[in-house]
Amino acid sequence: MVGIAGCLGGGGGQQETETESETEATTEAADDDHDEERPEGVSAEEFERGPVPEPYRTALSQANERRDPDDLFTKEAVKFQEADDAVEAGLTEAGRNCGNCAEYIPDKNGDGFGACAKVEGYIGSEDWCSLWESIEEAEAEAEEGEDGGETASVV
Repeated sequence: MVGIAGCLGGGGGQQETETESETEATTEAADDDHDEERPEGVSAEEFERGPVPEPYRTALSQANERRDPDDLFTKEAVKFQEADDAVEAGLTEAGRNCGNCAEYIPDKNGDGFGACAKVEGYIGSEDWCSLWESIEEAEAEAEEGEDGGETASVV
């Protein structure tokens, strides 16, 4: 009987350990899945707030606006989200996303993410925010400024 009780007791303890290990593995897998959404080695804080890699710090956007790392909006302040989610929420029209926004700075280092001339952190081409502006509209505004629009004077 002692042998049987020992087997049952040992097996029960081993089963609990396996269950705990399975739970830990599931948690680690969930963390790994989340890490796959960010470039390798980039923390969640860096992804949201920066700093972005050097090629983006003061890069030009698709409409030639220079990024100023000291003058950026938070993602929260501009309702930053996946473009599909913004369309579903009625915040924008289908087809408007960071990839076709004047402020977007496309991927320069092959990690699948770019940046924005106005918003902090890493930005994907399929994201969206309330600052979205068409490239054509931004270029037209820039041309108006060059063709006799008011210019600022330095005092």
